[in-house]
Amino acid sequence: MRLIHITSCLLFLTSCSASKMSSQLQITKESYCNPPTDLIGVNHSISHNMDSVLSANRLLAEKFSIPGIIVLHALDIIAEGNRLVQLQKDTTNNLAVFQLKQHIQSKVYLANSEIDAIDAELDCEGQRIDQITQYVEAINAKKTTRLTVGSIIIGAATGIAGALVSNDNWVKGIAIGGGIAGAGVSIATLNPKGKKIELVHKRNLLRTVWLQQNNNDLPSFLWFMLTEKRISNTGDNSLLTNLKHRWVRFQFNGKEEEGNASVNFKEGGIYRVDDLHDRSAMLNQLRVEVRSLEQYLHIFLRELQ
Repeated sequence: MRLIHITSCLLFLTSCSASKMSSQLQITKESYCNPPTDLIGVNHSISHNMDSVLSANRLLAEKFSIPGIIVLHALDIIAEGNRLVQLQKDTTNNLAVFQLKQHIQSKVYLANSEIDAIDAELDCEGQRIDQITQYVEAINAKKTTRLTVGSIIIGAATGIAGALVSNDNWVKGIAIGGGIAGAGVSIATLNPKGKKIELVHKRNLLRTVWLQQNNNDLPSFLWFMLTEKRISNTGDNSLLTNLKHRWVRFQFNGKEEEGNASVNFKEGGIYRVDDLHDRSAMLNQLRVEVRSLEQYLHIFLRELQ
């Protein structure tokens, strides 16, 4: 009976330790990666009726490809593009052409700086989530080690006590008590949930992608380029729509309802290790899509020159 009492106490202490270790680590502040509010700016709507834009600006096709015209439209400098083409046809005033090109280039450089800013934010947030994940995983590893050691101690104590006791009833009682205690610790060891952590992120670029809604989260140029179907390789869906489809397939096992319930697309909540891994992966994938827009700016600048 003493052994049963001892093993029960050990299981109780181990369970208490596990319960204590699984208490939430509170992080209530917004991410330090968020940009200052006054740098995000105010979005303006850009029409996605590119057929109408291309039809109304056929002159641009003499100098720019369709991706180039899309960039002009996204930067709201279609008029400047038309004036440049006409100017190069009608005049030898190289200074006027140079000045107009400089003006257009300044718009491109501003758009490129917006790409850099969002890329930096996503990179920072990804690194931050990775650090938090490593911290939580380290705590989970320590918890598993403690439970494993506890299970070994219980098994050893049960075996020794069984060998020292001659009464069959006592031996059976010791075996049952030790088995229950060992099983309890083993089950706790196999618990995949582990330690959790609370994050708050009212500014959530992943939610912007999931909902396909821009609430002043992305600059107008980036939002247009990421949601314009003609920018994607197939032309059937936008970059952000294709990205969401990949998230549904690979992060949520093809079940969109799982994504709808995910903490990753809310203003914050309780994250477990799997949630953190998903968040890190999705931030990196969004970062790749944002950075890919530089290709279109490079194409445009080459055509401009």
